[in-house]
Amino acid sequence: MKKARVIFKDNTPYSLDFEDFYFNSQQGVEESRFVYAEAFEWKECENFTIAETGFGIGLNFFLTLQRFLKAKERPKRLFYVSVEGFYLEPSFLREAYQRLGIYEDFKELLEQFLLFYPKCAKGIYRFYFKDCFLDLVFDDISVLKRLNFKADIWYLDGFSPSKNSLMFDENTLFEIARLSKLNAMILSFSSSSFLQKNLKNCGFEVQKVKGFRKREMIRAFLTKEVQNASKEAYFQKIPTQFKNKKVAIIGAGISGAILAYELSLRGFEVEIFEKNATLYEGASSNESGILSSLILKPESALGKFSLNAFVEASRFYRQILNLKLKGVYEFAYTSQMQQRFLTQKDNAYFQITQNKAFLDYGGELEPKNILRKLFEKAGAKIHFNHHFSHYERENETFNLIFKNASKRCKFGLLIYTLGADAKDFLHYDAMLLSKVRGQLTHLKPFFKTKFPLSSKAYICPAKPNLQVIGATYDRLNASCKSQMKDDEENLANIKEFLKGDEKLEIIGSRVGFRSYSSDRFCIVGAAYDEEFYKQNYKALLWHKNKAQIPPQNIPNLYLNFAHGSRAFSSSVLAARYLCALINDEPLGFYADFIPHIHPARFLIRKLKKGLLS
Repeated sequence: MKKARVIFKDNTPYSLDFEDFYFNSQQGVEESRFVYAEAFEWKECENFTIAETGFGIGLNFFLTLQRFLKAKERPKRLFYVSVEGFYLEPSFLREAYQRLGIYEDFKELLEQFLLFYPKCAKGIYRFYFKDCFLDLVFDDISVLKRLNFKADIWYLDGFSPSKNSLMFDENTLFEIARLSKLNAMILSFSSSSFLQKNLKNCGFEVQKVKGFRKREMIRAFLTKEVQNASKEAYFQKIPTQFKNKKVAIIGAGISGAILAYELSLRGFEVEIFEKNATLYEGASSNESGILSSLILKPESALGKFSLNAFVEASRFYRQILNLKLKGVYEFAYTSQMQQRFLTQKDNAYFQITQNKAFLDYGGELEPKNILRKLFEKAGAKIHFNHHFSHYERENETFNLIFKNASKRCKFGLLIYTLGADAKDFLHYDAMLLSKVRGQLTHLKPFFKTKFPLSSKAYICPAKPNLQVIGATYDRLNASCKSQMKDDEENLANIKEFLKGDEKLEIIGSRVGFRSYSSDRFCIVGAAYDEEFYKQNYKALLWHKNKAQIPPQNIPNLYLNFAHGSRAFSSSVLAARYLCALINDEPLGFYADFIPHIHPARFLIRKLKKGLLS
C-alpha cells in the first residue's frame, strides 16, 4: 500500500503524486455536493449501493452519509464501497477538515471513522454507521476485478483523466460496468472526450450536463447489464427469494451470534435453536480466548484469509462491542515457522522480531460476554433444549422438527451454525469434516502477563480466580470428560514461558469440540444441490477451462461451520458473506476468497480430477 505524498496549498490537500488538488481549492464542499452527493434522488428500497473510485479525505462519503441520515424518504440501508490507492494518515485527515473549516460539521462521523481507521496495508475494511456500511478498499484500481457487487451509483473522482488516466481507462470502466445494475448512474466532474469515449465503449449512454462553475460535466447510464460467462459459475451467487424475513439459526455459538447480529441490522427477525440448556456449554463459551492470526507465507491463500478475517474481527469487536484489545504474542517454535515469520517481516499487522510476533489488533477475549452481548444487541430469541432433527418444506417456508421439543414453523430462511455437530449431522460426498476434541486447563493465577502468549500452547492473562492455558488437539478422542493426561500435556507445552519456580495448581479443566474441514478453511455459503452438481459438472475433468452453467442450490438453506479454533475470527467474514448472499449486497471481502470457503469446493475438486463418476 502506497502512502500518499500530499501537502496543503491554500489549506486544501494537494497530491504530489498527481500534481493536482484533491478537490476545488475554493469551494470543495459545494462542488462535492453539486457533482456527487446531491446529484441523484434516493429510492425507497431495501438496499442502495454507491461505489466510488478515489476516497481521498472521504468528503464525498461524509456528505452523502449526512444527506442519507437526514432524508425522510430514502433506502433502508446504504452500502458505500470506495477504492483508494494512496494511504493518508489519520492525523492528516483530521487536519484537512480543520483547515477547510468544516471539522465541526463532520466531527461526530469523522471521529467515529478515525477511531477504527486501519493501518497502511491493502485490504477491505468495513465501517458501521447508522443504517450504513462503508467498505473502504485500500488497493490500486485493478482491485475492481476482485470485487463483487452491483452499484446503483458510481462516483468517478480519481483526480482528472489527464493526470490519472488509469482510473478512467476502458479496462477500469469495463469493471465498473460489470459491477453496476442496469441503468446505474455514473457521476463525474470531468467532461473529457477520453472518458466519454471509454464510457460509450463499455455500454454507457453519456450525457453532458452543466458543471460546477464550469460549462459542463458528464453523467452516464448503463444501458445493458454486463453478463459474464464464468468458468467457475458453480461458485457464483444465486439471487435469494424468500417469503418472509423470519430466520432460524441452528446453534448458539459465536458463528450464530455474529450472524444473528448482522441479520438484525438488515431487519431480519432471528430465532436461535440450541440443543444445550444454557448459552455457555459449547466451545464458544470458554472463560478466556485469544484473537489472533495464522502467520503463513504471503502467497498462502489460507494465510491471506486468516489475516483478513483476524483484522476485520478485531475491528468488528471494537466497533460493535467496544472491546479493548491489548495485543497478543505469537511465537515460532519450529524452524519452518521461523521461515514463515521472516517472509512476513514487512506486514503492517505483524510486528516481527526474530522468532516472535506482536499482533496489536489481537488480544484476550471473554467468549461468554461476547456471546451474551451479541445476542442482546441482535434482539434474537434463543430457544434452549431444542435438539434439531430435520426440516420440512411447506409453501416455500421451513418447519423445524426437534428430537425433544415441539415443531416450529414458517421460517423464510434456515441457517446451520452447528459447530462440531456438523460432522454427524450433514453428509455431502467429498466434504470431509473432523470433530476435534480440545481440553483447556484452569490453574490458580501463576503467571503475570499483560498479553496472551501463543506457542505450542497458549497462556491467557490471569483473572482474579483462575488462569487459562491450552489447548490439546485430539481427533480420535470423543470423551466429554476431562483427563489428567491432557492437563499434563498443556503444562508441558507452556514450559518455555516458565522460570521453573512457579507453583502450578490445577483447579479445573474444560473439554470442547470444534469442527474442521480437510483444507482448514471454514465452510460457508448456500447448501448446494449435490445431484445437480454431479450431473451438470461431471465433465469438469475435460471442460474445467470452459464456461459453466449457473448452479442450483437448496432454496434458502445456508451453511456456516468448520471454523476450527479461530471461530471468533473467521465468523465475522462468514456472516458478511451470508448476508451478501441473502440480501444481495457487497461482500465485504475479496471475491477470490469464495472458492476457498464455498461448501461445494470439495466436490468440484474431485470432479476436476475425474474422481467421481
